[in-house]
Amino acid sequence: MRKPKIHKGFGVSNDVGMSTILTDMTPVKDCINKSHFPNLDYITAGPIPPNPSELIISNRLNTLIEELKVDYDYIVFDNPPIGLVTDGITTIQKADFPIYVFRADYSKKAFVQILDKLINEASIKNLSMILNGVDTTRSNYGYKYGYGYGYGYGYGNGYYSDDKVEKKTGISKLWK
Repeated sequence: MRKPKIHKGFGVSNDVGMSTILTDMTPVKDCINKSHFPNLDYITAGPIPPNPSELIISNRLNTLIEELKVDYDYIVFDNPPIGLVTDGITTIQKADFPIYVFRADYSKKAFVQILDKLINEASIKNLSMILNGVDTTRSNYGYKYGYGYGYGYGYGNGYYSDDKVEKKTGISKLWK
C-alpha cells in the first residue's frame, strides 16, 4: 500500500482496494476485480493511506482473510520487501506458504540474513525462496573475479552416468 503497482499491470484504476476495505470505506465485493486469466481475481492496493502499517496490523485484515477463504482456494499477498519495512512480517506470519523472492544481480547477499531472522526470530514456518531474473544465457555464476569459479571445474561436471564414483574413506565420508 506504499507504492502500489498491481493496478498498472492489470490496467485498472486504483480508486478502491485494500486500503478502502481495511478502513471500512468500501465493501470487499466492490473491490474484487476479475482478471483475463481464468479463476484469477485480484484486489488492488487502493489509494495510498497515511498509515499503511496500522491498517496491516489491524484485526480487520484477519477478518478479511477469513472472508476471502470462504470463496477462494488461494490468497496471495504482494508484500513490500521485508528488509525495507517491517509491516510485511505481519502478513507473512499469516501465510500458509510464505515465499521470499530474490532478484538475480539485484538483491544483496546480506538479504539472505533476513531469511534466517524470519525463520528464527519471527517464527515463520514453511518459508520458501525464489530466485528470479536469472540470465540463463550467462555462462557462469558464482564469484565475479573474472575466472569463472563455480561451475564446470573439477569433479562431477558430466552427466550422472559419466561421473566417476569415488570410494570415500575416513573423514571424506562426512562430505557429500
